[in-house]
Amino acid sequence: MTTETARLPPIDVMIPVAAKDLPNLDACITGLRAHCRNPVRSVNIVGSARLRAQVRTGHVVQWIDEEAVSPTPASVEAILCTAGGDHHNSSWYFQQLIKLNCFRILPSTVQHLLVLDADYALVDDVMFVEDDGRSYLAFGYPLQWRLDTRQHAIPARHSAITAATRLLAEWRPVDPYSGMQHHMVFDRQILADLMRRVEDQHERPFWEAFLATIEHAKWTGASEYVLYRHFAAKFFPERIRSRHLDAIDIIQPAENALWTLTDAVTSVRRAGVKAIGCHSFLNYRNRIATMDYIPDQLRSQLQTTHGALMLELDQGALHIAHATPPLGRTERLGRTAGRG
Repeated sequence: MTTETARLPPIDVMIPVAAKDLPNLDACITGLRAHCRNPVRSVNIVGSARLRAQVRTGHVVQWIDEEAVSPTPASVEAILCTAGGDHHNSSWYFQQLIKLNCFRILPSTVQHLLVLDADYALVDDVMFVEDDGRSYLAFGYPLQWRLDTRQHAIPARHSAITAATRLLAEWRPVDPYSGMQHHMVFDRQILADLMRRVEDQHERPFWEAFLATIEHAKWTGASEYVLYRHFAAKFFPERIRSRHLDAIDIIQPAENALWTLTDAVTSVRRAGVKAIGCHSFLNYRNRIATMDYIPDQLRSQLQTTHGALMLELDQGALHIAHATPPLGRTERLGRTAGRG
């Protein structure tokens, strides 16, 4: 650790884990330990107790049983069933609530907590909190997936925007980027204010209000990252800095996953890339079918493409190609898809 790094504010890290994430967890933590410039006080894994014995990593971690947190997975599933949700995706919302409840789950004394998806690895040095206490929030993917351009606009229709404005009437998107990029630095003060405002408006616990305001017709009917990033940028601009974080993500159906995170980190590289993800999605095509931020032409291509895809964020421009080795001969998907 350099003197400069040692002066940066420390952070705790929380990583939610499901069974499908176990092959990626060690690569995720290895990248974090090698490339996080802020001192990492602790790495905390939230997952089922039965998974703990299956974890293979030489890194020191703290394990938090997901059944001991509130709300429990069963509580989330029960509320969604009562509301008439039919996507069988309660685990999707449970992991979002883990992140939004991170300071309540982890009795930390630090001001900032990095939540990291288990299938995402840093591959170059990244600072998450400046020495002045301001946290870096990634612009992430565009709110509407228009390919090969940096000219984006806030879409007229987006399920995460609809859910967020239901959750908090004063919430508004501040720019055309989602903040969705498989990690988030939560500031204790900002997150506490968000939860207080929501609970005052709905007169119920935050997590109940969150589940009551999602779009149940969508597989991804809300986004914790969209909610938090735009809230922080609107109400606490002096406490954050926004940035593009160049990254590459492999996406594939969970039932036919060919790539691991280690494969992706080993095989995928370009200058400037700071992080690489390898994501295996449950109900892959059903999920894409309800993503209203993907234009119809591109959605059709994604649903009919077999195998894995490589998504590349390059300073706000989104490129998509087939992720079939050797990657040097990938064929980029329709360059004009989504330009209308």
